[in-house]
Amino acid sequence: MNDTLKQKWETLKTEIPNLRIRDAAKHLNVSEVELLATGIGNGVKQLKPNFAEFLLETPKLGYVMALTRNESCVHERKGTYSNLSVNGQTALAVGEDIDLRIFLKDWKFGFYVEEIKRDSITNSFQFFDPSGEAVHKIYKTEKSSDEGWESLKHTFINEEILFTNDLVARQRKSETNDKNQIPNFLEEWSRLEDTHDFFTLLRKYDYSREFSLKVAEGKFTYPISVSEFSELLHKVSKMDLDIMIFVGNPSIIQIHTGKIKNLQIMGPWFNVLDPNFNLHLRTDHIHTAYVVNKPTKDGMVTSVELFDKEGNLILQMFGKRKPGIPQSNLWFELVYETIGRDKILNSSFV
Repeated sequence: MNDTLKQKWETLKTEIPNLRIRDAAKHLNVSEVELLATGIGNGVKQLKPNFAEFLLETPKLGYVMALTRNESCVHERKGTYSNLSVNGQTALAVGEDIDLRIFLKDWKFGFYVEEIKRDSITNSFQFFDPSGEAVHKIYKTEKSSDEGWESLKHTFINEEILFTNDLVARQRKSETNDKNQIPNFLEEWSRLEDTHDFFTLLRKYDYSREFSLKVAEGKFTYPISVSEFSELLHKVSKMDLDIMIFVGNPSIIQIHTGKIKNLQIMGPWFNVLDPNFNLHLRTDHIHTAYVVNKPTKDGMVTSVELFDKEGNLILQMFGKRKPGIPQSNLWFELVYETIGRDKILNSSFV
């Protein structure tokens, strides 16, 4: 245990009582996992690194809150884990409430955490990547199964494990973004049959996602402003439209499918504060935003995608749909109205 770091954090909590651990870690110039590990033996216990097995047991936890985030957005969804499957380093949780795409290769650390917040105890399982960044967190709720939580604690806590600070800086993939290949890339884009094929296309041409959307401007993509994105969310809320919001990091993607109702702006944060779904988005982190069209066997699929200044994907938003079912015409019309009929008519959207 790093006693010096622990003392610095205790001092910081006294100076700034409501400071979140992620922000405290930045303030102290350490990773979140290093800061959390200072509590081992005092409310923090390390888990066996059997993360695939752990995930398969999560339905026992009952009704919980699942949290996934990146640097610019926090996605919180309440519900139960269900329909879990693991295939090598990939796992899925495909429930009506909690819907996850999981990439286990970089799940490095796991902890069980009990902390006092506002005079009550908050219980959670927390997972981190090799750089010490938070991957995914599961919080206990009043509706959770006490028996299920005790079962997973008993099975997966291993207090004999020693935390080793062998962190590895997260590496950003370097793409070639060869402009000579753009015509071929756009031609293959026009022949997509499934949205998932887009990932294969990016790998084939070694293009970053943001670069690919930029070169497709006027053909398959159209840049929008932060205010246009905000306007679209308010229209979606007012129209009571079911949508899909994807937020992730390199190790997991979390999806909300349903309505959004209670929208609140608090400084730079755009928030959705609904009973079962919360979203916290730093709008000042949005560097570029695009409406994106991808052809499929089921017709065109339209998304809105946000990126930070380093080209990292912050969030994706779609109209609610499933394979074999065309997207909602109302969703397309709302996007159509938001970014301007004349602009779209001059592109390849219609």
